[in-house]
Amino acid sequence: MDQALFVRFKPLLGTDEATIDEKGRILVGKKKRDRLGDGFVIALGDVGCLVAYPLPVWEQMVSSVLQMDRLNQGTQQYTRLVFGLADDDLRFDAQGRVVVPQKLRDLAGLKDKVLLIGALDRLEIWAKSEYEKFQENPDTYGEARRKAVADAYDQMTRG
Repeated sequence: MDQALFVRFKPLLGTDEATIDEKGRILVGKKKRDRLGDGFVIALGDVGCLVAYPLPVWEQMVSSVLQMDRLNQGTQQYTRLVFGLADDDLRFDAQGRVVVPQKLRDLAGLKDKVLLIGALDRLEIWAKSEYEKFQENPDTYGEARRKAVADAYDQMTRG
């Protein structure tokens, strides 16, 4: 991770349990809210959980991809898989909740119990039942999506 980027935000740490309500809202603890900041982004991660990125991290990701050859098929596929399944300008309400867009809730299987896992430069949002499956077999969980993202990234960066 870029050292200058690290200075612009505090790392996201720890695991919290939460509930997603019928309107798709998740209450996020104050420390994680402060570290995500306003206008953060939620995308579908490479293993299938949702990933919330602080704006400085997201901007660095966008900048890196924009430097790649746009005609490269890997770049095109990577942007579809990562950026095409993202939503930006997300904010917390006065109670500290964020509404997770329906399409992202559906993709990650979020229904009731969720885990909020601080992973340094991002906050992973897991359906609790899916995280338990991941823990049972982390090497193969989400293998198809993981391979698709990795293959596109490899093709994109090979130029």
